Amino acid sequence: MGKRLSTLILAVLLLGGCSEGGSGMNYTERQAAAAGLDSGLADSSNGLGVKLFSQLWKQGSGNLTISPYSAAAALALAYNGSAGETAEELGKLLGYAPDERQQLNTGQQSLMKLLNDGGPGVELKIANSVWGMKGLPLRRDYLKTGKDFYDAQIKTTDLAAQKSVKEINGWVADHTGDKIQEMLTEPPGPQAVAVLVNALYFQGAWRDVFEEQATKQADFYPPDGPSVQVMMMKRSGMFEYAVHEDWQAVKLPYGEGQMEMVVVLPGEQSSLAELVGQLEQGTLLLDKGFSSSRGTLLLPRFTASYGTELSKVLQTLGVMLAFDPSQGDFSLMSDLDSPIYFEQVIHKTYFDVNERGTEAAASTVIDMRAGSAPPVDLPFEMNVNRPFLFMIRDTQSGVVLFLGAIENPQRTD
Repeated sequence: MGKRLSTLILAVLLLGGCSEGGSGMNYTERQAAAAGLDSGLADSSNGLGVKLFSQLWKQGSGNLTISPYSAAAALALAYNGSAGETAEELGKLLGYAPDERQQLNTGQQSLMKLLNDGGPGVELKIANSVWGMKGLPLRRDYLKTGKDFYDAQIKTTDLAAQKSVKEINGWVADHTGDKIQEMLTEPPGPQAVAVLVNALYFQGAWRDVFEEQATKQADFYPPDGPSVQVMMMKRSGMFEYAVHEDWQAVKLPYGEGQMEMVVVLPGEQSSLAELVGQLEQGTLLLDKGFSSSRGTLLLPRFTASYGTELSKVLQTLGVMLAFDPSQGDFSLMSDLDSPIYFEQVIHKTYFDVNERGTEAAASTVIDMRAGSAPPVDLPFEMNVNRPFLFMIRDTQSGVVLFLGAIENPQRTD
């Protein structure tokens, strides 16, 4: 058997600062386009995100942020190069059997087109690239699929040379507003076949901003240790709000409401760990029970970054052969006698939430009972002064772009 060859999958997502710009479609036009999407794609992408998030949470506490969409898109690009039992395992994780890859690809193509048109007040750009090893040509059919359905840029470089680090990191920086500048620290190596990259850049302004003069220093209570001082933003008015015996939740729209952040605060007698458990079990129902309510929200400004290697998590979720140097089957990617396998899968994120909007970045190498609402004549108060969950999603497609847990807003790593 010849030398074992690996492929490195790199998915990058950035959620950027507030934007005044818009794009081609207005809210109504975008809603009509979203109605034609494959709803199963959003469900499978979001489900993968919850699985990744839950497994990563079990590895240790702290601020945790991932991008379900970015991870799913990068793995889908790799899935098209897989065959045999390797393809079956990846297909099970992604929710599309090997003979349904055409449906997955057309769904990703339509979703990518929609996401690239974020609508007024939101800038959203997605880019993909396939970096092949110089001298080891990738299959034309695979490259055509990448270009046709994922609009992937096809590049060739010496993945064993130091220059590949500069080239790939430069591409990542260019497509993430320079928020992710060091994705790779060393060349993929002489055994590398390809590096696959998915990048998403988002800028969105709150539909209703927080007045900066209302931001005051306040206590925040991490799960362990003494309270810490944070800059607490404050806004009163009408919100889409839901309350349950274990939590409160509020929606914060971006632009015209085509994107939103959902903030979920555990109750005094509950905890972030309990909410993550409900999320994993599918009992944290955040798509029901919201109503327009008057109240006051106190939300900390925070900056957070996160990075991890996802190989063990993906293996826990059933993707085993893709990481096996002797059995990995990516024969639809390249005509090589030796097995091709995943060497590593890296994920990185960056967030900055402030009075005007949200800024964030992420990178991945290849993600109850209904309570009654409070009376409308009784304003609520939601003081996010302890660990909380949040997600950022496209309300029209249903796709979750980010999913996170913040235990300490003062921590930036």
